[in-house]
Amino acid sequence: MSQSGWYLLAYDIADPRRLQRLHRAVRREGIALQRSVFLVQGTESAIEALLDRLETLMDVAKDDLRAYPVAAPSALQLRGQCVVQGHLLGDGEAATESRAGAPGWRALTTPTPPVLPFTRSPT
Repeated sequence: MSQSGWYLLAYDIADPRRLQRLHRAVRREGIALQRSVFLVQGTESAIEALLDRLETLMDVAKDDLRAYPVAAPSALQLRGQCVVQGHLLGDGEAATESRAGAPGWRALTTPTPPVLPFTRSPT
């Protein structure tokens, strides 16, 4: 069985109706970082299955959907507004930490990563 990992999922949907449907579906699967950028967790095969499900909501000739592997949420660097709240990441504290001397720099902190709906534990 493949090891579970983190993925940055991003999309660009041309039609507002398809955008709304895809956004609702992705919101159930991951943590919103921006309006069309999410952090999701799962095995490679689970992510591929998620992308296949989401593809049914798209017009592949006009829309774009991508998933990029991420070592860990703490590997992401954020600047500006941060929409992620700590309780979503499972730590109950602030989700970002600032670095002195680097205005606007933030890194996600996730002491206890969440288990997302499509992730299944091996039995």
